[in-house]
Amino acid sequence: MKLIKNLTTIILLNCVAVFTTTAQTVGVVKLKGELKGFNNQVNVEDISAFQYLLPPKANNIIVPDSAGRFRIQLKLTKPNYYRLGRNILYLSPGDDLEVMVDYRDPNKATFKGKGASANSYLKNTPFPKGGSFIAAGEHVKETPEATCLAIESLARLREKELAATPQITPEFRRLETARIKADLINSYMNGGFYSTYKLKLKDEAGKEFLAKYQKVIEPKVKLLSKNFTDASLLQLVVYRDIADEVIKEGGKPADIQQIKDFDIVSALVRKMQKESDKQLLANFKTEIAVLKTPSYQAAANQMLSYLMAFGKGDQAVDFMVLTDAGNKVNLSSLKGKVIYVDLWATWCGPCMQEMPAYEKLKQKYASQPDVAFVSLSIDDSEALWKESLTQRKTEGYQWLINRSKLQAYNIVTIPRSLLIDKNFKMVDMNAPMPSQPAAIKAIDELLK
Repeated sequence: MKLIKNLTTIILLNCVAVFTTTAQTVGVVKLKGELKGFNNQVNVEDISAFQYLLPPKANNIIVPDSAGRFRIQLKLTKPNYYRLGRNILYLSPGDDLEVMVDYRDPNKATFKGKGASANSYLKNTPFPKGGSFIAAGEHVKETPEATCLAIESLARLREKELAATPQITPEFRRLETARIKADLINSYMNGGFYSTYKLKLKDEAGKEFLAKYQKVIEPKVKLLSKNFTDASLLQLVVYRDIADEVIKEGGKPADIQQIKDFDIVSALVRKMQKESDKQLLANFKTEIAVLKTPSYQAAANQMLSYLMAFGKGDQAVDFMVLTDAGNKVNLSSLKGKVIYVDLWATWCGPCMQEMPAYEKLKQKYASQPDVAFVSLSIDDSEALWKESLTQRKTEGYQWLINRSKLQAYNIVTIPRSLLIDKNFKMVDMNAPMPSQPAAIKAIDELLK
């Protein structure tokens, strides 16, 4: 239990609010170096608690040269977490970094200059959606007890790595100490699913294993969650994933309220993003007004204003893409047709599951010249995109675009479909997916 004691006692006593409305000095972060395996434009993506609450920004875009070299300056008021490809970055005003980032392998990244130590440490950050230390089943063992021992060992190793990391700020150390604890909770919570999958346990055997696994992890999760309710940690993706579990053990009312408000505003923004009718969007003002955390209320209002600016009935916002033949064309080149856009990426499992349905839908209208089906990838890697096209022997409009060029369409999650009429006006910003019968109905309505 030494690990649990260490992780439980390191969290500092008093934490300031994550966000403030007071004026702050704007600083600069200098980044230069080389990108490997990326698209021709790359977004330095903010992954703080406001990652999906605020409208997208276009001021953190890297445009490397033909050799992948780049140089960019970012404006920051305070330290923050970002994502560059599959690498997590921690950037502070005044950082001056030379980097090499390989999209295919985050561990190959190199960092030199001011801020290098923190970012080198972050190369080994576990992936929350893969179950953190469970690593998508890689560290699953035959029994729940053995699996817990394995992930606890990995957490101890991560603690040692952090302790040995020089030239990092106390705040970074605090956050990363909390991340290890959150990753361990996340690993416990996801271990049952990945265990039954890897051990190929089904039906009664699976249920029996899950019941035993739950009994083993419950006291561990409960102990780690005690005194771990801290709204300032919402800037960590993995903490956002386990916060609902943590607050079951209580905490300061202000922290609990902010965490609950985060859940509410996140769900509210997702609902808003699925609505393209401006009259219906306006109704969200009432729900936003009841949020008790001012910063979340302000963010939701910004998102609402952004969504109200473009939607159903508006002229579609044009954009330029790269075709599978290597040419550049505009979406407007298809004006005069009903346009069905299927958004996907090679790393998106649900997207790939929709592919057979997309091909079937496309074939249904193969003899209809007034419909254009566009398969639009937002992959960061052109090579991975082309590899997928080759493997699937695709035909038709196969296009690639950097997601930052789709700001008007607010592409946060995929798979997602867009539907545009013959007059190049938006019909549905969240059109039915290819596998849904409603997709045929929607297209047929526009062909009448």
